[in-house]
This record gives sequence, C-alpha cells and structure tokens, in this order.
Amino acid sequence: MAEKTGTYHHGNLSAALVAAGTAFLREQGAEKLSLRAVAERVGVSRTAPYAHFPDKRSLLLAISAGGFRQLAEAMESRRTPDQSPREQVLLFGAAYVQFALDNANLYRLMLSTMTPGADEAAEVFHSELKREATKPYAILKAEFERMVSDPSRAEALSQGAWGMVHGLASLVGEELIVPPEDGVEGILRTFMNAQQRV
Repeated sequence: MAEKTGTYHHGNLSAALVAAGTAFLREQGAEKLSLRAVAERVGVSRTAPYAHFPDKRSLLLAISAGGFRQLAEAMESRRTPDQSPREQVLLFGAAYVQFALDNANLYRLMLSTMTPGADEAAEVFHSELKREATKPYAILKAEFERMVSDPSRAEALSQGAWGMVHGLASLVGEELIVPPEDGVEGILRTFMNAQQRV
C-alpha cells in the first residue's frame, strides 16, 4: 500500500490530492493512478476526492497543469541577470530538457493530456491546463523577441526552438542519443552556433 503523506488539512484537500497524485505518478505512472489510491495516500475517505475531481481524468489534468507550472519555474530558475538573449535561450532550453528527463512520467502526462476529451465535467480542468501550458513557451518566446525585432521571425524561431528541445528531450529520454561531455547544453550550443552561421 502506498505511504500516506499526511499533508491534508481542512481547506486544502484539492491541493493535497494533486500533490499526492503527482508523487504517485512519478513512482508508478499514470496507468496505476486512481482516485482511490490518491485518497489512501492523503489519508481521506475513498469518496472525498470526488468533491474536487469528478473522475480520474480531471485529476490527471490538474496534475498536468501543475507540471507545466513546475516546468516554467524550472526554466525561470535558470534566468541570469544581464545574460544575452541568445545565452538565455540556451539555458531555458537546457532547463526544459532536464525537467523532462527528471520527471519522465509527469512529462509524458503533460504532453498526452493536451487534447480535449469528451467529458464535459473535466473541461474546467482542461482550460486551466491550457493556460498553464502557454507559460513555458512564453518565457522562451520573450527572449527571441529581445533577439529579433520582426514578430513573425521571433515566432518562427520560438517554434523551432520549442520543437527542438521537445525532440531532444524525447531522444535523450529514450536513450536514442547520448549527450556529449558538456551535456544537453553542449548539443543546444552547437545547434545555435550552426543556426547563427546560416
């Protein structure tokens, strides 16, 4: 049986369920996660979660939204004062990839829950997810907007970089490529140097 976290206090059950669900997800994956298992971990009745989450998908959407918040925080943690936009993009990209590698189950969930489902009860949670999912990309895009004056060019560069870090995270995570000695930052730096010469 999963260990109870003991984090629940009156008034924050929703947050406690999301935190416990996130911990469960990291340990065992989304397939085994259930409202019952999360309730047991928090230390509440099996029916208590339904006051906040009508079904498992709703909880997964809330966990996924929290994942995007954590990703944005991980990227912001690499922000350095007086750093050039180009170097800052590199640091943000490396933070993205490292987050994906350190939180493999959560990262997979974040990507798999972006498509809306047919369950109307979960729509409010999907709306929150969509809001949170825009934040990491906005952080990256802001640096490209500092780098180039043309908005369409900044958008194109942002999309290209976003696709690259996602692809790199997937390839490294599946061990299809092995980063050099200087790690993921080395791969990103090589790409950006090549892109600058084009």
